[in-house]
Amino acid sequence: MKLLKDNNFCLPDLTSEGVTAETLTDVESFKDNPIAVIYQSGYLTIKEYDEEFNIYRLGFPNKEVAEGFIKYLVPYYMPIKDSESVY
Repeated sequence: MKLLKDNNFCLPDLTSEGVTAETLTDVESFKDNPIAVIYQSGYLTIKEYDEEFNIYRLGFPNKEVAEGFIKYLVPYYMPIKDSESVY
């Protein structure tokens, strides 16, 4: 999660941008592009494959995983002190 924030990674790109097979398997480049690590950890799954361009579209496997992922990321992207929370 820290890698996403440190690299100013755009969260919508996780599910909107197409990726190559090399991107999904290249865990060595995680400092520049954490998608491979997120995919291999099971947070993302292949939703679609474009044969013409050899591009994979990723998405969350289900609603619970998506909600858990976002819930875990919110403190990294939007740090809110307990005293500032409305809850």
